[in-house]
Amino acid sequence: MIIVTGGAGFIGSVLLWKLNEIGVKDILVVDSLGQGSKWKNLAKRTFTTVLHKDDFGAWLAEDGTRADIEAVFHLGASSSTAQTDVDYLMRNNLNYSIRLWEFCAQYEVPLIYASSGATYGGGEQGFSDSAAIVPKLRATNPYGFSKQKFDHWALAQTRCPPFWAGLKFFNVYGPQEYHKGTQSSVIRQFVPQVKQSGIIRLFKSYRPGVEDGDQRRDFVSVKDCVEVMVHLLRNIGRAESGLYNVGSGKARTFADLARCVFTAMGVDPARLEYIEMPEVLREHYQYHTEAPLNRLRERAGYTKPMTNLEDGVTDYVRNYLLADDAFL
Repeated sequence: MIIVTGGAGFIGSVLLWKLNEIGVKDILVVDSLGQGSKWKNLAKRTFTTVLHKDDFGAWLAEDGTRADIEAVFHLGASSSTAQTDVDYLMRNNLNYSIRLWEFCAQYEVPLIYASSGATYGGGEQGFSDSAAIVPKLRATNPYGFSKQKFDHWALAQTRCPPFWAGLKFFNVYGPQEYHKGTQSSVIRQFVPQVKQSGIIRLFKSYRPGVEDGDQRRDFVSVKDCVEVMVHLLRNIGRAESGLYNVGSGKARTFADLARCVFTAMGVDPARLEYIEMPEVLREHYQYHTEAPLNRLRERAGYTKPMTNLEDGVTDYVRNYLLADDAFL
């Protein structure tokens, strides 16, 4: 059995798709489906059952101790960068993760969990995924803080799962993110703008030397993210435990991203409009993120090239956002 927490969420449900693609079907999905549309992420997937995240602790203490668990992918978390309830984030993102780590260490189950590029804060310390840099990082929002605290805690442990990896995902985009609303990737938000007005609106720059639209992010396809996770699953015992950046390895501008969307939609010329950024965002806004992939290549042995932005956006827009069926 493979356990996927957050299995009905964005990255989690795409991981289920990939696991099914390689023939894995004995999967325990842990999540909270609620009354929204998240269940649609599971509609085409094959898995054993769904367990509510609030019942998972009791399952681990009883059934989990007897189950034949091959690995745990811990992707369940509150991922909203706008979340301001820090107590909730500590319970959900930190303490929940600690409990799962302790189970995996006790019963010798490999653990692969989602960290975040948000742990790097404003990038003052760079974006190296070396363990040595972790204590120096200062996140700029509560979500990043909660992820940073678990990374720091994990690195301090002497009792560990037989293999573990914390994946620092950068700006992930792709199918299955539709339930995330305003927290979905900007690609998901750009397409309706083009349909309605033929214009994409981007935030102005407030940093000298950075032109409007030249703010840069490491945009990474969700399909690349799950390829990395399956690689780690297949290379338990060969890959080194620790933290790994998961990005494209190349920062691209928001203007580049917008032009990719226009091209994918067959709209020419690209029409960009620059609007004021809300003041609440200006102080902590990241103007550049880029994921060095040296450790992923050298310590985990992941050699596949990452999808370039043009190809990734074209796939997402044409095969999902503009398709009759947007789901994997």
